[in-house]
Amino acid sequence: MSHQVKDIIKLMEDIAPTHLAEPWDNVGLLVGSEQASVDKIMVTLDVTDDVIKQAVYEKVDLIISHHPVLFQAIKEINDTTKTGSTLLQLIHSGISVYSAHTNFDKAKGGTDDTLAELLELRNISPLKLGLSTENVAAQLDVSSSNINSETSSGFGSLGRIGQLAEPLCLEEYLKRIMKALGTDSVDFIGDPALKIQVVTSCTGAGGDFIEEAQKAGADLFVTGEAKYHEQLPVLEGNMALAVFGHYATEYPAVLSLKRRLQNIIHALQWKVDVISPQDYRSCFRRLQE
Repeated sequence: MSHQVKDIIKLMEDIAPTHLAEPWDNVGLLVGSEQASVDKIMVTLDVTDDVIKQAVYEKVDLIISHHPVLFQAIKEINDTTKTGSTLLQLIHSGISVYSAHTNFDKAKGGTDDTLAELLELRNISPLKLGLSTENVAAQLDVSSSNINSETSSGFGSLGRIGQLAEPLCLEEYLKRIMKALGTDSVDFIGDPALKIQVVTSCTGAGGDFIEEAQKAGADLFVTGEAKYHEQLPVLEGNMALAVFGHYATEYPAVLSLKRRLQNIIHALQWKVDVISPQDYRSCFRRLQE
């Protein structure tokens, strides 16, 4: 039995409901038809020219991307713009594209959850709601006035907060995170000897959550990107900041999504393959002396 794009959309809606997306975001089926047949899916962080070439070579019918292939409104589709050229390649190749962005960031098992787990956090909650005073104060033996007192029974918001099983010095902890994320570098602000236990995080461009993390009483905020002026308030407080790069903080969740889809489709006994692009890595290289 052949399955269609609409069948995969139903699976994705269970994993990352589109209603969770931020109002400014663009998610869902962005290219193609719900009625199109699907025998092979490629799960990727971005829809680049190389990803499209691989998708064509592998005879992929549907690309599921984290970052939307079509983000801002456009008035024309032609090969004079990068977006237009990308869309034309996809349309001519008969490849549909479904994007799950901030809805996947927020969802259970999404990018923020995956990063929090790789950070070895316990009692994970959404950052905006914070850890409960009773839970954290009792375990960390700190004043409840330093911890955001709101509690949460669910997810569906950006950012995460949790705590380590035991305090670690910043330098040691950052090295552990680098290994977990598969990266060899990190930019950080803070005393390398600073003791870290309450940790906040937000994948991708999470610099605008720095103030939220400080209010939550965090020892460390981990993210993928932070603008220069977003970083400056960290210099005035006791919280450390670690910036690992957009790719490093989000790609582990993309690989996890691929495995989840594989397992679900296998359990349903559908004849649909799920693959990832080969040799996909961060576009940045670091020059070191």
